[in-house]
Amino acid sequence: MIVYFKKVSNLIMILGGVLGGIAAWFYLHGELLSTEHPTNVFIFALWIFAGVILFRVIASVYATRKLKELQAELYKDCKPQEFLEHFEALNAGIPHNLAEYAHGQNNISFAREALGDFDGAMDAIKDLKPQELRIHALTTTALIVNQKANLQILRKDFEAASFQIEDLYRIKEVAEKRAKMLADNLGQVIRLQEARIAAAKGDENTDIAYLEEEEKLSTNLIHKKEIALELAEYYLRTGQKENGVKKLKAVLENERGLYPETRARELLEHPEKYYVYQEVVRDDTGKEIGQQDADGFVVIRE
Repeated sequence: MIVYFKKVSNLIMILGGVLGGIAAWFYLHGELLSTEHPTNVFIFALWIFAGVILFRVIASVYATRKLKELQAELYKDCKPQEFLEHFEALNAGIPHNLAEYAHGQNNISFAREALGDFDGAMDAIKDLKPQELRIHALTTTALIVNQKANLQILRKDFEAASFQIEDLYRIKEVAEKRAKMLADNLGQVIRLQEARIAAAKGDENTDIAYLEEEEKLSTNLIHKKEIALELAEYYLRTGQKENGVKKLKAVLENERGLYPETRARELLEHPEKYYVYQEVVRDDTGKEIGQQDADGFVVIRE
């Protein structure tokens, strides 16, 4: 994590070297070039080196703590706007070929998502190429592809989301051989994203129990509210108004100025305005020419 606070960390390590040199000077009584003790110069250098190493550990602890404080603004305190103000410029200043940069952009994407800026959230990660990173390529690729799938679901572009989910399946196949824990996690992620799409389409076979469990167990308040909102809209569109209203009220508990709260308030006032899925209709060339509603009627675009 030192990469985020490189200047401060370098100063801390320089301080360690200086203090190590001062300590060595007193230890050797200032006799660095003594002919009687020719190894004094080596001992002096060793003390400086030890000081640098010791203070590098201190710098690492400092950087890790500072980064956790920043991430807590988003994931614990649910203050996405404050997080963006403090973190965006910081992340932009580190090398873009590091895994830390990609993870940072994913955090920025999530913060923008929490504020309802789905296009801005996609902009934060759309140009990332995790396969070109120096380390952690597989894990980082899975992280970014999953966030892209998540954003496409939020934008109601289920066709694009399905392409990202196909990529998640391919990553999972690779992970089965190289990282079993990651493969298991991806299995759960894929199940969640497919259940979300099914719910948004009003599919009667939607794995609602899994979505309910996801909402219940989530420790991330932003994600918890997102899933509760999607459940609410599912219940409204399937005629379960009482359950839908209950979920909407749950979204509005402990308000933090997040987009699910704005949408929940709108639906409480106008529960008939829930999202209605319309399947894309294409011509023989694959060009989109209209949409088909739930009753099978096709609206052709002129």
